Amino acid sequence: MSDIFQERHAKLGCMVLRLFPKVMQMILKDYITPKGLQKRFSKNDFRLGFTENEVVLMEKLPNIDDFTIEISYKILRFEFNMLDEPNCKWGNVPHDTEVEIADDIQRLINATNSLIKINTEEVTAQYSEKMLEEIKFMVTRIDSYLEQDDLRSLFTSLCRSETDYSSILQDLTRVKAIEESLPDTESENGERYSRVSMAIIETFPNVLRDVIQSMISASQLYQKCIPILKTFNAEQQKNITTLQHSNSYDSLDITLIYKLLRQFSLIPSPTKGWGSIPDKVDTNIGDDMERIRRYRNQVAHRSDTKINKTVFDKYFENFREIVKYEKKPIKVYWGDSFDRCLLNLRSLLKDDKLEGRQKVRVQIIFQNEDHVESNIEVLNSLKKEINEGLSGIELIIATKGSIVLHVDILLGVFETDEKLQTTLALFLEEILERITAITTETIDIVVLPVEENTECNKSKPMGEQVYLEFDMMAQLLETDDKMVKQLKIISDAIFKHSNRIGTNQNSTATLLHINRGN
Repeated sequence: MSDIFQERHAKLGCMVLRLFPKVMQMILKDYITPKGLQKRFSKNDFRLGFTENEVVLMEKLPNIDDFTIEISYKILRFEFNMLDEPNCKWGNVPHDTEVEIADDIQRLINATNSLIKINTEEVTAQYSEKMLEEIKFMVTRIDSYLEQDDLRSLFTSLCRSETDYSSILQDLTRVKAIEESLPDTESENGERYSRVSMAIIETFPNVLRDVIQSMISASQLYQKCIPILKTFNAEQQKNITTLQHSNSYDSLDITLIYKLLRQFSLIPSPTKGWGSIPDKVDTNIGDDMERIRRYRNQVAHRSDTKINKTVFDKYFENFREIVKYEKKPIKVYWGDSFDRCLLNLRSLLKDDKLEGRQKVRVQIIFQNEDHVESNIEVLNSLKKEINEGLSGIELIIATKGSIVLHVDILLGVFETDEKLQTTLALFLEEILERITAITTETIDIVVLPVEENTECNKSKPMGEQVYLEFDMMAQLLETDDKMVKQLKIISDAIFKHSNRIGTNQNSTATLLHINRGN
């Protein structure tokens, strides 16, 4: 083997043996004092399990000069949870633009594991130069973060120093790969169960409530339930009864909403039918409702409250398939109806058939909002400021625990998912900056299409009759059943967006034929 390969490998090995431990020691000291560590260790106040060699190192506290990369990393990440997760997530390769402290720690771990595993003959000049350049940038950033120049100086010194190649390479073989996960503790398992349960108990019911709300009003659904009310259990009957004078589905849980969606065919059936496990490629709204029900049952029927990391990650990987878009603290959901709306819009955009139309109206619902009335006052007072350069808020409605915005969005925004998601995120961030009464880590938001040709205006007192003219296909009037069904669709659409939102008043309408010849 050529000496030049050994020289390059040994030079990089010096970084692992002499520079990287110093980097982690300095970062550790920036987060917690060695004396603080000593005090906690003396009280046996650590939940981490240390190896025998690590116990020896901990007993030397407050001296941490011999701390390894791994023990510093373990204390920072797993004992004190001080490190934010890298943008690329732990265990991955950071992008060149990702330069936070956690990103550089991930680079250091990747470099360590790479250099102790690589064969000496694979350490080419190109590999060596690239690795040294990355290390140089990394320590320069960390020095800047720590407001010092010590690490850059040590790096330069090691690059210039003569090394005993064989000794360095021998020492490098004794370095263990950095483990980026630790055995689960009882508290970590319980915490994961709590986080999964929060998604099941709080987020998913809101998704189902908005799905069913977009299909039928609460009072109308109650009327449908009356003939079969006795088929529900006592608790479900009680919750259904609250719908008759309600404008919300807050009293209904996942199980009951699923049963109602299925009983009355309010949404298309799942691809493989109700009660069957959807395949990964099955993505209509019924499939997602089926998934939510199954996840709810899995968690509710667990024999214990311990969820390990692998199971936890799998749950949230599956959850993300239902959650369409997330940008902390915002989670945006939309269903099959919105997908169809997007598909139609993009088809029209492609064919240039929109004939001068500039905006599309959507409905944005903020779930679980506290202080609804005061926040609506704030939003109304800042409409002009919020709308500049983004979208136009035309109507703000208060519902129980929610804020509903009817928003006009520029048509070009709908061209790609990326444009739409970015615009929604910017717009919602503008709003969240002004709503101060946020007490949760995430805000659940549901986006729905507003029916074509529906104009949403501020409420106005109506003391006179309102006349609507529209064309109806002749075949829809062939029978009473067809006519009643079509008129019901029209009236539901009108009342959904009229000034009678949230009321139980009755209205009377008369259907007249218009003679087009006059």
